Amino acid sequence: MRSQSLLARVLLLAAVLAAPACDGGGGTTAPPRLTPGDVQGVYSFCSLKFVPAQTALPQANLLASIVATNPPAPKQPPSLTLSGQSAGYQLLYTRKTDSFTQDLRGTVALGVDEIILSVPDEDTAEPRRELLLPGQLLLHFGSSPRQLTATGDVLYSVRRADYARAAGISEEGLQDRINGSLTGLLTTGACP
Repeated sequence: MRSQSLLARVLLLAAVLAAPACDGGGGTTAPPRLTPGDVQGVYSFCSLKFVPAQTALPQANLLASIVATNPPAPKQPPSLTLSGQSAGYQLLYTRKTDSFTQDLRGTVALGVDEIILSVPDEDTAEPRRELLLPGQLLLHFGSSPRQLTATGDVLYSVRRADYARAAGISEEGLQDRINGSLTGLLTTGACP
């Protein structure tokens, strides 16, 4: 199952980065891609949920179970910062259970109206495990106001213990890995 998930992510990344368009003159030109300047900003988390493929399992609302949305001062609310100078990101949040700040950094691939965050391996990145993130997080970009939307396009698997903790349920009876997808909304403006 893991190799199918990896293959799906690789194919999705290839499709986003190589999506050609017809120029109307019989030739093919690539549509303009987003630039770091187009997407730069500090995005607030409005929603973030892991949705299991098996409908009998509950969704994990990560902003309710893992992330402190109003952390104690001087800590800042959860955010995703996209650089305007390079294709990079910083994801910051405060863990709800112990008020520890988590800092995840990586690179961004820019498409026509999507961005893909490369997330470090789950064996080395605690924030990836806690937030049930895939290795490649596909986000659709909207410009007015600047918004990033995870629509659950990519199916992947997470560790049973990580899912159970985030969903607030027992691990008993669960498979070793839970298949699902991520949905969410991040914005530079006010949350709807």
